[in-house]
Amino acid sequence: MPVTFDDVRAALLPDEPQYAAAAASLGTDALPHLAALVAGDDINLASKATYLASMIDPADTSNAVRTAAEHSEPVVRVAAAGAAGNLGGDAAEPILLTLLDDEDVGIRKVALLSVRATPGPELTAKITELSQDRGVDEVVRTLSEEIIEGG
Repeated sequence: MPVTFDDVRAALLPDEPQYAAAAASLGTDALPHLAALVAGDDINLASKATYLASMIDPADTSNAVRTAAEHSEPVVRVAAAGAAGNLGGDAAEPILLTLLDDEDVGIRKVALLSVRATPGPELTAKITELSQDRGVDEVVRTLSEEIIEGG
């Protein structure tokens, strides 16, 4: 039976959606609906849809997480930063690079927490830059230093 927009929306309505169960039951048929929710006006559903899309589509072929990373609302960008941790390195790194330039310290912090153990060269260079920039928020600088040091 095809997955409908209402099916996807219903899975995301609880305060704490069951993401793993929703990802398993909805599958890739949900991706167009999730992308529509990410681009929509309901910020709460957009942030939840971002995370669910990352669990269904670790290659981010639907680009839902990338769209969320460029959203005007910080709460959706934070969701993108967290969701990037579910993505494969090739999909996650450009998203994380975008989010590490965000003006919001909280978004940068969550993006750093989503960096995999062995980031690629471009992401490593960005994190190194943040770790050495004394004008950067102390939490961001410390997290960056920890990633560079491997711990």
